[in-house]
Amino acid sequence: MKVCVIGKEHAEGTSKKTGNPYSNTVVHVSHKKNRVEGQAVEAIWLDAKTFPLDAIQVGKTYDVDRDNRGYVIDFELAR
Repeated sequence: MKVCVIGKEHAEGTSKKTGNPYSNTVVHVSHKKNRVEGQAVEAIWLDAKTFPLDAIQVGKTYDVDRDNRGYVIDFELAR
């Protein structure tokens, strides 16, 4: 799926449910979606080690691949 990055942020802390620490890059994107007039938007949570905040470019188009459970397995700059 092709998405356009409209914003990004870094989120880190400790999970209230498990007590485990987390560090994520949160990417805010827009994309086309069936039955949506205009663009749909969503926030995609990525592992900060695999997808560092500085490597994500706002305003660029990216390809997002998800597994059968909906988890992001790849997020790379579109060609």
